Amino acid sequence: MSRQVIRTAARVTLTAAIAAVLGGCFVSKVDPQKPQLPLPDALPATAMQTSPLPNPWWTMFGDARLNELVVEALQHNPDAKVAAARVMEARSFLRIANADRLPTLNLEGNVNSAQQSRATLANQGLGEIPNFRTQQTVYTVQGTVAYELDLWGKYLRASESARAQLLNSEYGREATKLSLTGEVARTYYSLIAAAEQLARGRDTLKSREEAADLEKLRYESGESDEFTFKRAEADAAATRVSTRQLELQVVQLTNALGVLLGRSPKALVDEAVSVQGINLPGPVQLPAALPSSVLSLRPDIGAAEAALNSSAADIGVARAQLFPSISITGSLGTASPELDDLFTSPAKIWSWTGGILQPIFQGGRLRANVSRAEAVREQRKSEYAATVQQAFREVLDSLQGQVLIAGVREANDQQVAALTRATELAELRYAQGDIAYLELLDVRRGLYQAQIDLVAAQRDALLNTVDLALAVGGGLGDQAEPLTAQR
Repeated sequence: MSRQVIRTAARVTLTAAIAAVLGGCFVSKVDPQKPQLPLPDALPATAMQTSPLPNPWWTMFGDARLNELVVEALQHNPDAKVAAARVMEARSFLRIANADRLPTLNLEGNVNSAQQSRATLANQGLGEIPNFRTQQTVYTVQGTVAYELDLWGKYLRASESARAQLLNSEYGREATKLSLTGEVARTYYSLIAAAEQLARGRDTLKSREEAADLEKLRYESGESDEFTFKRAEADAAATRVSTRQLELQVVQLTNALGVLLGRSPKALVDEAVSVQGINLPGPVQLPAALPSSVLSLRPDIGAAEAALNSSAADIGVARAQLFPSISITGSLGTASPELDDLFTSPAKIWSWTGGILQPIFQGGRLRANVSRAEAVREQRKSEYAATVQQAFREVLDSLQGQVLIAGVREANDQQVAALTRATELAELRYAQGDIAYLELLDVRRGLYQAQIDLVAAQRDALLNTVDLALAVGGGLGDQAEPLTAQR
């Protein structure tokens, strides 16, 4: 065969191989079919517009103690560590998937020693040969190479799926961290509010007990009746119950914050978070975000999209398995009965094998695998749509909450101011005998509850601000980690 014929055949073979590879890529390429959800042109405006959300988002409160707690939680919380480990696992799967696209190379060394039967050799006439050795040893060293041609894009799509899963895990890690920062802020401000309510409850309890003691003296001196005394005593007991409940709430929130910070059981007892002397900060108003920024900044939406892309690539893998696979295996080495001759030219050995495998009948397994992958993609499409819907619901709830909770807080302020003055007047009128004790008691109860409600409204405003910051995809600042899967 002439060299020209060989060159022509090689060109034809190469062209056919390239065409097969390109055709295979198209065979296994699948559209994720990401849902195109209609978005509003703008989100509802809030009553007050301020500067954009800072990065990291929790610094907008200007609370140094909160900043320390958030950093501690990100470094030590078990959930954050689990999310980081999942990223490491997904990165390893990507390396495995990429390795499947490369040839495998192995080096093997063997020593084979055998003793042959002298009786058998004698019957064959070999035993009469001078210096014939019945024991033989062969030394072999060879390298083997195996490679499967990815004509249909099976390994290419598997790599794409693994990369999308890595991106999903990285987004999931950031979503876990973002959620953790929100939980720390919520629990921290809830603890401060509960401590303020407890302080108010203790002050009120002290005044109630003093009033009960006074009514007891009046009853014993005949200036009042038993009914009035018992009502004062019952009022003091009711305030005592409320105070004990607030004490329990403070303990539970303190422990919850310690767990979020990743503290050990010993540290939960010995290093409990204290908020003594810390007051709730003033309300913070955030500007309304654009719909597109919500989609681009929220890590949970990014994770849902990555999961959808991975499911589409898995369909490509399943489809490629319907087509024949072509593999090539080769070996090159040396074999010799003498170590001194092992790496000489006469000891060289080589072989190569090419094979093709076309699935014919597997009981419908391969087709079912394609159907399963397509069903998973439909699930991921719906999950993506649900994630986007939930994101905008959270944004809308928090935006409206800024206005409505501010109105509640303003009304609570007015109520406390009015009841404070009403209590002062009721005390004077009761001392003058113009009103019954029950009327005074009613005004006192109203003031105490209004004071508790005011602290709750201040807390709710802060928690709503936290929710809005998370809803619009608040940043983690220097605590954020890069998304390596996008590189």
